[in-house]
Amino acid sequence: MHGLYLEGAGWNRAERRLEDSNPKELFYTFPIVHFSATSTAPQTGGPGLGAKAKQDDRAGEKSSYSCPIYKYPKRNDRYLIVRVFLKCDAQGGSSNLSRGVTPAMNWKLKGAALLCSKE
Repeated sequence: MHGLYLEGAGWNRAERRLEDSNPKELFYTFPIVHFSATSTAPQTGGPGLGAKAKQDDRAGEKSSYSCPIYKYPKRNDRYLIVRVFLKCDAQGGSSNLSRGVTPAMNWKLKGAALLCSKE
């Protein structure tokens, strides 16, 4: 998917992660996103395998932001296409991070989203 714009955050291309946006820059051109399908069927193979996968998912949720992709800037479920996980780092200079807010929640509070169209 190409032609996406990131609103509410900046994008560090070198480190491939979200960062605070520069002043007076509302949109950032986002790089191409590649999608692939995976099976969501339950895994078999022994006890405890599912618990390990759930722990890994929770750890990923804290370091990644589930960023929505909207067709238009009007943000509602009607125009929601999909959500993608974007890496976010706790090294940001945000005031929210000093208040004990997780990095993923920081971007949710700022309303960071990917848009297919600016208008």
